[in-house]
Amino acid sequence: MPSPYVVAIDPGHGGSPTSDPTQLWDPGVVVGAVMEKEITLDLAFRLRTLLRRERVKVVLTRSTDEYVEISERWNRVHASGARMFVSLHVNAYDGDSSINGAAVLYPKPDSLPFAQAIDAGLAQALNRFQIQDDGVVTKPELWVHSDIPTATVEPAYLTNPRERSLLLQNDFRDAIVMGIFQGMLAADPQIEQTRIQIAHAEAAAAAQRQAEAASAADAARTATATRWGLIIGGIMVLWVVMRTAIRRAVRTPQPPPYRRRTYRRRRSNGKL
Repeated sequence: MPSPYVVAIDPGHGGSPTSDPTQLWDPGVVVGAVMEKEITLDLAFRLRTLLRRERVKVVLTRSTDEYVEISERWNRVHASGARMFVSLHVNAYDGDSSINGAAVLYPKPDSLPFAQAIDAGLAQALNRFQIQDDGVVTKPELWVHSDIPTATVEPAYLTNPRERSLLLQNDFRDAIVMGIFQGMLAADPQIEQTRIQIAHAEAAAAAQRQAEAASAADAARTATATRWGLIIGGIMVLWVVMRTAIRRAVRTPQPPPYRRRTYRRRRSNGKL
């Protein structure tokens, strides 16, 4: 079976306050009851679903509401053997709620083509929601240890009332992850090629299992037929033997029945 294509996804922020004052937590941008950490985790789950349908192995830097250091996030990405990496966030701008739009950030020049592919997919997917495309922006302070195509996605502003309302809608979130997904496919055709290889291998394995099952069924039927043949053959032999014995018994003459002789005393001159 071909090895799956591996992708790493980072749901930004995470963690909640506890009774332990030393326990770190990071909700991200918070507007009212809406927290960035919850949006990013939901987006990560949706994107993972799309990628798994492509037979992609997906590694999340967090899958629960937990605080994870940036260095630890990258360690998890690096250990996974991922071939591309996307960090999910939503944007914010204090003091001006009119600021809006989607942007894709990248840390190093070698990640620029990847960021551009993600931005193109995102812009197309969010066009019907009239989200302004702010393009790609270099952020060298982000993911400084990155050695694979890496992008940080900021699809909308939580501080913008209209975009905040959209971020709470399922169809808008689906559009975000679909745009990112399409960008990933465009960035590396090997994702689709690996899917085809895995699908062919799975089909071949399924056909082999089916052939083995059919062969086993044929063998079982043959064994059953042989067993019944032996049983019936044995019954027929026994029947023939018994019939022959009966015929012989009928043809063999029987001796006359034994008759006991009786003797009478004869009298002769008064003597025996």
